[in-house]
Amino acid sequence: MKKNKCGKILISGFPNAGKSTLLNCFFKHKMSIVSSKAQTTNKDINAILNFKETQMIFIDTPGIVTQKKYFNKEISRSINKNYESIDLNLFVLDVTKKLDQNQTDSMKKLIKIHRKNFLILNKIDLSNKEKILYAVKFLNNIFKFSETFMVSAKKKKGLKLLLNKIISHIPYRDWFYEKNMKNENINYIVSEITREKIFRLLNKELPYVVNIKTDLIHEKEILRIFQRIFVRKESQKAILIGKNGSKIKDIGSRARIDIEKKLNKKVFLDIKVLKNKKNHEN
Repeated sequence: MKKNKCGKILISGFPNAGKSTLLNCFFKHKMSIVSSKAQTTNKDINAILNFKETQMIFIDTPGIVTQKKYFNKEISRSINKNYESIDLNLFVLDVTKKLDQNQTDSMKKLIKIHRKNFLILNKIDLSNKEKILYAVKFLNNIFKFSETFMVSAKKKKGLKLLLNKIISHIPYRDWFYEKNMKNENINYIVSEITREKIFRLLNKELPYVVNIKTDLIHEKEILRIFQRIFVRKESQKAILIGKNGSKIKDIGSRARIDIEKKLNKKVFLDIKVLKNKKNHEN
């Protein structure tokens, strides 16, 4: 009789290294917001993937923050909390970028607290073989990684081997969850889809934190979604709405299409932009 395997897997690394894209590839659909802006993942994402006798619980955190202007105590704590329950840490690194001393020190601290660490060199499609091999040798001389993988999450290269290796390192134990699921509810998923559109369409015009409150009304043939986007300044409100409401209409239209694909249901989406200093995030 075969025994089940179950493990908690942390996806860590620096901002914009491709952590969320990697997680999305494992699940073949969006599980975590993907954006070109740093620090867009502002909550831990638990995603459960069942494959044959193996259950993998992925935890996606915001990137390690070394710059003071991005420093946030809550984000920093999320990277280190519950580290004792983590079976495997996947450290995702953008192979096209050089490490400075602060980043090296941050890596040492994170890697030290985990029992098993994989180095995931991402974006190999944007580099050459010589630089990639140098990075592999350089990093493994400094850090004690159990395994090293060269992947392109965007191009879906090297992911099959990585997933098989993850499974091989997961311990034998009973499953924590009965079926494939996320611990985040539909409200959160819908909020994150809209948040992604805001970042993509407005780029650097808006701050990193946009608070979204989502309410749902389930009907037989349609899901009615009412979202309130809270900003701190009137100027931010004007940017979000755009001339004659053009920006918010574009955001809403693109969000609705993705939500319908995600939930496989017809959606009515109503979005309002409000100014409020309080945190109303869903």
